[in-house]
Amino acid sequence: MRKFEFKKPFEEVEIAGKVYRIEFSDDKIREYQEGLHSLGTDVQELLNVDETKLTKEERKKYFEKGKQLICNVIDMLLGEGSFEELYEKSGRSIVNMYDLVWFLAEVVNERNAQNREEKRQQYVKPKRRVNQK
Repeated sequence: MRKFEFKKPFEEVEIAGKVYRIEFSDDKIREYQEGLHSLGTDVQELLNVDETKLTKEERKKYFEKGKQLICNVIDMLLGEGSFEELYEKSGRSIVNMYDLVWFLAEVVNERNAQNREEKRQQYVKPKRRVNQK
């Protein structure tokens, strides 16, 4: 008898001693794609700002906007409230939180690439090699 088992529709990651679950249902994958694309666009916008031309108040708003972007992505991937918990564990360092976002984006991208490759392997037959003499 042949048997089929579904893969688990999530990935677990350990961050600062706690295990978090990143869900991979279709709805979540679409949400992640939109959220990470939006993050890339928003980060690029922030990087294009010349901080030397900002007032003290504008620099504060600029910093808070970047922090909010990171909060949105972490809460989207790890669950509501995860940002605050991890921000404290990071030493209240937005730089550490950026590193975490890139790590999480890598996990999501690797899972998506793995799924695509598995599907490709199922439907694409390997090319037969012809011996040349």
